[in-house]
Amino acid sequence: MDIKLLKKIGNVDQLAGIRETLLLRGRGEQIHMAEFYNAAGLRFSVVPDRGMDIYDLSYKGVNFSFQSKNGLTSPQAFDAEEGTFAEQWSGGMLVTCGLDNVGEYCENKGVYPVHGRYSFIPAKNFGTETYWKNEDYILRAQGEVHQTKMYGRHLSNRRRIETGLWNKTIKIHDTITNFEAEDEPFMLLYHWNFGYPLLDEDSFVKVSSQQVEPQNDHSTEPTKMKLPVDGAEEELFLHRSCSEVGMGMIWNEHLHLGAYVKYDRAHLPQMMEWKMMKSHDYVLALEPCNTCGWNRIEALEKDAIAVLPAYSSIEIELEIGILDGEKEINRCREKMEEMQGERN
Repeated sequence: MDIKLLKKIGNVDQLAGIRETLLLRGRGEQIHMAEFYNAAGLRFSVVPDRGMDIYDLSYKGVNFSFQSKNGLTSPQAFDAEEGTFAEQWSGGMLVTCGLDNVGEYCENKGVYPVHGRYSFIPAKNFGTETYWKNEDYILRAQGEVHQTKMYGRHLSNRRRIETGLWNKTIKIHDTITNFEAEDEPFMLLYHWNFGYPLLDEDSFVKVSSQQVEPQNDHSTEPTKMKLPVDGAEEELFLHRSCSEVGMGMIWNEHLHLGAYVKYDRAHLPQMMEWKMMKSHDYVLALEPCNTCGWNRIEALEKDAIAVLPAYSSIEIELEIGILDGEKEINRCREKMEEMQGERN
């Protein structure tokens, strides 16, 4: 432990900690949240009732995340029927999509809602802990999310989320397991959603990809952001990479702040970029995934869906980090340019 630091304080909670809260009103009534904060100025909320995803994130008082008009909605309000997604999607810093479907609604011996059911499933065995590890003070949450169906799938995700006393990074470790006797097709996408003021007309995006594929006729400019436009259409890009580690970043040249997302490409070979410059729905999303933007039916038809063997697990590491100042932003850009030059 840091004895010199401890002599300056009465309780380490004045610098860093985790506060568990319960929302009392509105569409998120009775939602359980774990609010992390540390001495570096990093604050974020983990929502165990919504798949242990991250809702809000800020750094030194500056918001980084996007929140939709719906606000944080209760998992009890979930409706899988077609056309209901836009009425219940909360946004937030991280929305985990899957594990049965990613992309558009489809029906195939059952209903598969937009981006799956995962983010509306409450975690079990959720807990938090704080402890000293050498001279760092660790803040950690862990829990399990089980996506199940009678006579069908049983996929689980054991998630660990961690940061430290002076850290500007959040590390996520997911262990996804198939508890059934049959191999199970599964789809997974990590929807990192950035909003104003980090996202603005002075913001830029970079992804460590060797190939960028626009996904519709409106998708023309993946790197430069702009002011909100009334009635703007969404832009969607597929980034393909050859490096072992994938990265994407967004930075604001006026604020001199940015963020990066890093992930292991062993199980997340692609990155989708969702650029929505529409007024009131103003968001930029970086989305590491094991799919190419197809829904479950399309992926099965193209024989392009990942399969998790019976009684097996995969482990996935992700990291989101804050970039404070031009020096850190430029260093991250240079690192990604090096990665773009890599070849298998």
